[in-house]
Amino acid sequence: MLATVSRDYKPHASLVNYVCDDKFNIYFMTLRNSRKFEALSAHSEIAFTIATEDVPQTLQIEGKAMDISSSQEAGSKKDELFEALNANPSFYPPISKMDTEETAIVWIEPTWIRWADYAFAEDGNDKIWKEITIEK
Repeated sequence: MLATVSRDYKPHASLVNYVCDDKFNIYFMTLRNSRKFEALSAHSEIAFTIATEDVPQTLQIEGKAMDISSSQEAGSKKDELFEALNANPSFYPPISKMDTEETAIVWIEPTWIRWADYAFAEDGNDKIWKEITIEK
């Protein structure tokens, strides 16, 4: 789930399909005329949460989002996105139905990360949440 703030400071949240690397950088594709892209263009600060359905664990990320569509890295990230998202044999991801000329590749650079394990951590908040150091 990606949370953004619009130009006039209204909140917006949307589910996005994404890929990530071992440093928690997040990459996703969106339409340039979407509410999320307009909000990211106005305010690059975001919140991003990943949760698992079968085991109650979450990863909460705060960071900055940047359009990297014109970078050299964009092509390889687009390929990674399509490869990961097309791994589902039953359904095609929404981005496969988009006009790729109208899309942007967005990179989220994390500035704060917290892991929460509600399934296996011992009792007590200090044992459930773990802040993750961001390596530059």
